[in-house]
Amino acid sequence: MSAIGSAAFTLAVILYSAASTLFFLDLVRPAARVSAFGPRVLLAGGVLHAAHVVIASLLLGVCPVESLPFALSFCALMAVSAYGLVRRRFRVDALGALVGPLALTFLIGAEFVEGRSLGTPGASPLLILHIAANVLGVGLFLLAGAAGAFYVMQERRLKARRFAFGARLPPLASLDRATHRLLLAGFPLLTFGVVSGSLFVGHMSFASGSDLLRALLGYASWLVLGLVLLSRRLVGWTGRRAAYGTLAGVGCVLLVIVFYVARVPAG
Repeated sequence: MSAIGSAAFTLAVILYSAASTLFFLDLVRPAARVSAFGPRVLLAGGVLHAAHVVIASLLLGVCPVESLPFALSFCALMAVSAYGLVRRRFRVDALGALVGPLALTFLIGAEFVEGRSLGTPGASPLLILHIAANVLGVGLFLLAGAAGAFYVMQERRLKARRFAFGARLPPLASLDRATHRLLLAGFPLLTFGVVSGSLFVGHMSFASGSDLLRALLGYASWLVLGLVLLSRRLVGWTGRRAAYGTLAGVGCVLLVIVFYVARVPAG
């Protein structure tokens, strides 16, 4: 089974790399006509990625959401899965140009991360749900951030009248709708993660500076993304403002991940 898991990992890396290349060619060389292959190759990589996570976790006897490397890998897998669900509905196939490299980075990067547990032996079901909600939410926010980044890039190119390169990019309205739907799906998960995380922080006998900074960044991401959703509902805050707000919130989420991985001291 170990050989099968390694083969699934290697093939997932190859397919993610191939998909990223196909999406890049599709953006810079529209005449290449590779747009139909990029999403299929990316999703095929996602299937092998999932097989690798399942097989490796069974071999090690570790729940995927309780191990930091597996959790990072699972975040990317969630982003790929969400991409497969929204790409046709919102006509955002080109998002694969960012999802592919992100998935590749997380998949390979997880192999170099210390295999420490995010929980404790015999962790409570609430802690497992807390970690799972955060992992699933991060995957959705990664895709929302990609849609927001594409919105900003597409809008700037349209204003600069650079139509050739942007011909393959999704319409602004589609990117805006996709970003909003992804935030709506991910925000309840983030809310549960923040609330349940506050319960665990309250029972901690001590916390380092980096622990406190991670908590503050988690609250900041919840506040920023909540304001983006609330502003859209109350004052019609859409388009560029919503995209920048989404990028700010997702940036906070990514910083939380960086602190988990690097354990950067905060003082």
